[in-house]
Amino acid sequence: MILLLILLANTGLRLVEDVNDGDIPSIFLIQLLFLKVVQYSSIIIPLSLFFGIMISLNKFYTTNEMTIIKLNGFSNLRLAKILSSLIIFVTLFMLVLELFLSPMAVELRSKIEHQISHEQKIYSLKEGSFNISNDNSKVIYINNKEESEVANIFIKSYSKSGTRIDISSRVSSSDDDSDLISLTNGISYVFNPDGSFSSTEYSTQDMMLSNKIPTFISTDIESKSFIELFSMTNFSSAREIFNRLSMVIAGLILAYLAIPLSNYAKKNDKYKNIFMGALIYFSYIIVINVLSTSVSTKIDLAMCALFVHLIYLYFMFVLYTNTTRAIV
Repeated sequence: MILLLILLANTGLRLVEDVNDGDIPSIFLIQLLFLKVVQYSSIIIPLSLFFGIMISLNKFYTTNEMTIIKLNGFSNLRLAKILSSLIIFVTLFMLVLELFLSPMAVELRSKIEHQISHEQKIYSLKEGSFNISNDNSKVIYINNKEESEVANIFIKSYSKSGTRIDISSRVSSSDDDSDLISLTNGISYVFNPDGSFSSTEYSTQDMMLSNKIPTFISTDIESKSFIELFSMTNFSSAREIFNRLSMVIAGLILAYLAIPLSNYAKKNDKYKNIFMGALIYFSYIIVINVLSTSVSTKIDLAMCALFVHLIYLYFMFVLYTNTTRAIV
């Protein structure tokens, strides 16, 4: 929960800054924040499980409760069996998250960003700057969307029949169609190709912005589901499969590693095991990331994956061998 709150605060603050700068419409704020949380959950959940197990068991050691537990025949191996239901449940959830939910969140976020970049409605028009329509047929300048004052809105439209300039006091969404903007208390000037012009005053007038959004095509490898990656034959897809599966396997191994690691520095320095755990955890993740970017063939990638996971499995076996004996 602490890590989630930190993530929400950090991500939410950056998104709010983008909203204030006009880069993101406020109606997309909650959606983008939720998708960011889903995407980063693959990092938060295994980290929380690892430190949760280690800190909780270390608490039993510092209060001498683990001594009583060990006297009743509970070794680290038996504690691992008890915690296996939690660890396996989280691992299965991580598998679904890494293979399907997280890629889906990345794709939805890309679609929203694509929509923000190309869609033009009242909320997408930035105040105090020139807005150009998607088809380059209109230039729109707005001082303030909320206020109504003379020459608050300036719109210049280009067409084959001539050039039109609209100057009005207020702009809002049309009641009939959300794709239309409604101009209030304005005047329009039409300049014809033959050099003549005319002007018309109006109390209200609807105008269509260009809302032709280009087709969204996702090229981000992170947005592909496991099934899509498996059907692809290039090296980038193999690397992405390696990263996702390695994170799940690493989370599983590290969760079991947290049990014997909680036994170190029981009394003299209770934070020493937390430091050791953080060192082991992040070294594992860094090694996975480095290997995924340093190899260039699928065979090397598979060999590296097997090698790094076997090393940490052996390390876990050594820790359990040295610390799993019960006192009785």
